[in-house]
Amino acid sequence: MNVDLPAMLRRLTRITFFFLSIGCIGFAVWPDYKPYFGGFMIGVIGGLIGSFHLAWKVSRIGDLAAAGRKSRSGLGFLSRAAIGVLAALVSVEGLHFNLAATAAGILALPLVTLLLGLLSSRRLRERQSADERGEK
Repeated sequence: MNVDLPAMLRRLTRITFFFLSIGCIGFAVWPDYKPYFGGFMIGVIGGLIGSFHLAWKVSRIGDLAAAGRKSRSGLGFLSRAAIGVLAALVSVEGLHFNLAATAAGILALPLVTLLLGLLSSRRLRERQSADERGEK
């Protein structure tokens, strides 16, 4: 699969800004739901940081594999989980936002990334087969 990682990160960043703008509009229109919108926005920011960390780890492991060296570490689930817990602590304890909304924000970007990956995979399958070289 030829999915360009920087292009995927740019698209994910744009989607993050969309979610954050929706949260800001929600702050302005429905001030009573500030804990929910605020928690979701902090969660989205935490999810974006976790996604950037995962992209960095994937790129690093790919570079090591291309150089012929074996990576001693995995994809860093523990550090990404720590980023999520830190976002939840800042959101709930520091800013007094809703924990469920923060968790939804943290999980929103990985789900969006999964959907984008599935859609790009589907588009690649619909294109011309890689087995055909186009020679006559």
